[in-house]
Amino acid sequence: MDISEIWPPFALHLRSGDMELSPVREADIPELAEIAYGGVRKDGIETFLVDWDSGTDEQIARSLAQYHWSTRANFSVDDWTIEFTVRVDGLAVGVQGANGRRYPLTRTISTGSWLALSEQGRGYGTRMRRIIIETFIRHFGATRFDTAYFEGNHASQRVSEKLGYSPNGHRTRVGQNGTALKENHMTLSAHDWKLPDKELQVTGHDAVRNFLTITT
Repeated sequence: MDISEIWPPFALHLRSGDMELSPVREADIPELAEIAYGGVRKDGIETFLVDWDSGTDEQIARSLAQYHWSTRANFSVDDWTIEFTVRVDGLAVGVQGANGRRYPLTRTISTGSWLALSEQGRGYGTRMRRIIIETFIRHFGATRFDTAYFEGNHASQRVSEKLGYSPNGHRTRVGQNGTALKENHMTLSAHDWKLPDKELQVTGHDAVRNFLTITT
C-alpha cells in the first residue's frame, strides 16, 4: 500500500513550467529547514503570527517539523490545511499553504506562504499562489480566495494586487514579536480571475476531492 492511499493529499502534485508544488512530506522537512535557517524575513519585518523563523538552526527546524506534523494531526473535513513544498528545477524554495473551513459549503480558500531569503524578489511568490488559485478553481470548485498581510509587508501586498485581489477590511492582531499590528485582508472571487495558467498540470486531485467530501 502506498502512503497516498492512507493520506490522499500526498497524491496531489501541481506543476507549471519549472515550478512544482506537492504536499510537505517528512523527507522535505530537513531541506525546508536548511533554506529557512537565519530567518525568512527581510529587515526583520513582522510577517507571521507565530515566531517560528527566529532562534538557532535547531529551533527553526524543530518549529517547522512540529507545525507540519500538526497540520496532519489536526486535519478534518471541516477545517484543513495543506502545506505544499515549492520547488523550482527540483530545488526547494519555500512553502505555499492552502486552508479550507467547511469547504464543501463555503468553497473558500485562505492562503499563506514563505520563501527562502535568497529566493525572494524573483516572482516565485506570485507564481506559486497563482498555481494554487488555478488548481482550486479548476479541480475543486473554489469560488473565493482570502489572504492577509501585516501593514508594511509590501511584498505580500504586491503579490495579491498582481493577482487581482481587492481590499477586504482590516483588524488588529498580535504579531510574532508580541506587538499589536494592523492586519490587512484581501479577497479574490473566482469570477474575477483573469490569469489562467495554461501550463498547469495537476495529478491526484480526484482522490483529494473524495477525501474532502467534495461531490459537485
